[in-house]
Amino acid sequence: MDVWCYDIKSDYNHHFLLKEDTLKNAMYYHIRNRLGDTFIKDNNLAIFTEYYIDTNQKIDLVVVKIDVDKAKNDHLGDCVEEILAIVEMKYKGLNVSEKHFINDVEKVLVFTNQFNSEATKFFLAFIREKYFLADEVTNFLSFYEGYPSGRIVELLSYGSVEEDDMVWKVFEP
Repeated sequence: MDVWCYDIKSDYNHHFLLKEDTLKNAMYYHIRNRLGDTFIKDNNLAIFTEYYIDTNQKIDLVVVKIDVDKAKNDHLGDCVEEILAIVEMKYKGLNVSEKHFINDVEKVLVFTNQFNSEATKFFLAFIREKYFLADEVTNFLSFYEGYPSGRIVELLSYGSVEEDDMVWKVFEP
């Protein structure tokens, strides 16, 4: 969540993010830097973007635990022991339909049923370059019921009419 509120916010404010792909790259970079190489190696972790799962669906970014013994001989993609974090991202401009964001919310809600380990945490990271009045802003998750409490987080950025600036929020129901 610090990656979102500090690192991604800073990247956005410094005009380092163009579209969704640069957002994915920035998330990878900042997560890896915050975890550090020593922690990643000591815990057999890896971070992958564009990660395909059995249903042939693609996840924007995952943090996984690797079976290092198996990785010595097998393809790395076959050596994932556990998915610890799933991150779906959207970065859309002013005139884009909310349908694009809603599709990612529904995709992640399906993933919560597929990956039901308590160790797996789910993140929705949405940059909406659209300005709202404070009372108009809603979290996408607030329209859904039955999602796993404590395992899903919405990271949201949008323009504030009152502040005339982008707002960076974390919604953790």
